[in-house]
Amino acid sequence: MMKLMTLKQYMNMSKPALIRKITKTLRAMPKAKLARLCYNLTKSKLPRLSIRKRKKASRILAEMYNIPTKDASGRRIRLMTSELELLRKNKERLGVERMRKPKRKFSRKQLAAQRLFAKRARAGTLKRRRR
Repeated sequence: MMKLMTLKQYMNMSKPALIRKITKTLRAMPKAKLARLCYNLTKSKLPRLSIRKRKKASRILAEMYNIPTKDASGRRIRLMTSELELLRKNKERLGVERMRKPKRKFSRKQLAAQRLFAKRARAGTLKRRRR
């Protein structure tokens, strides 16, 4: 039985030893899994445009309203919700890219109920309310 090693233990290993360990693991992997791994590695190197644009827009607005984005030590600080609301309201007026609302998430039960409702509606077996 193989034990899980800590990151510190792996850091203490030499580079050739690490390469041997990784190569051994890769040889045991099925081809489909290797292809997926290769795809994900390649995909992770691609630039992420939309996120940077959004961050840049927030930074520009923060500067316009003199809202600090970094603390005294130079670390980035999160904007407070009231400040973010101010930024969101003024983005449209200033012609900056609009922030999207997050998609609504439904539980499995809700989705199942919606499917059942749609199925009954198509079949015409929904009970009608009497007034």
